Amino acid sequence: MIRKDLDSLDATCLVCLQTTPRQDLDRLLWCDTCIEAAQARASRRSWYIGLAVAAVLALWIWLYIQPSTLVIGGWIGTVVGAFYVSARVAREVLYTVTRLRSPPSVGAGPPEEGMY
Repeated sequence: MIRKDLDSLDATCLVCLQTTPRQDLDRLLWCDTCIEAAQARASRRSWYIGLAVAAVLALWIWLYIQPSTLVIGGWIGTVVGAFYVSARVAREVLYTVTRLRSPPSVGAGPPEEGMY
């Protein structure tokens, strides 16, 4: 059980080692700046994964399905949709993996036992 007076204590972000009020950190002790940086990094990388998935799908459609010119717009829509959806899924997966697997910064330590 967390006591009310502990909410106002300062804590250190485990990524950048900046001391901020405990209420400004999330449950993994990351500050807002580090969260935004991780989200931006995952977003940039996810578009490349989406592009790769769309390219493989377009190549598969072109070589194996060999669509007629009558319905080519539908296949283009399918590739664009696959690009967007795979990029969004990759963004969430990359962000989650970054958050769960990132090692703490050098010098960062676990919070004191009395904080919880």
